[in-house]
Amino acid sequence: MTQPTVIINQHRQTALIVAASGKKLLVIKLGKGKLTVTASSAEEIRQQGYTVSDYSPKQAALSYLQHGAGVSARAHKFLEKIANSECSANLELI
Repeated sequence: MTQPTVIINQHRQTALIVAASGKKLLVIKLGKGKLTVTASSAEEIRQQGYTVSDYSPKQAALSYLQHGAGVSARAHKFLEKIANSECSANLELI
């Protein structure tokens, strides 16, 4: 089980790694539209300039659940699980 991890890029865009699926990481990126889950490899995430942040995944999940444009059902399920958990460890992108 992958630990939920907040990542941020040089444009201050944040995303939340919520799980792993095979070799892909399941990511929810904070944006203007409805929040959805997308699958990306660790390499794709690095190429987009994302690095691991020390921001609390639980706090990010709580914030994402309040997103004005809405949250897809799949993303909502992951965010609820993280918001209600005691996860504090971060995932390392090697």
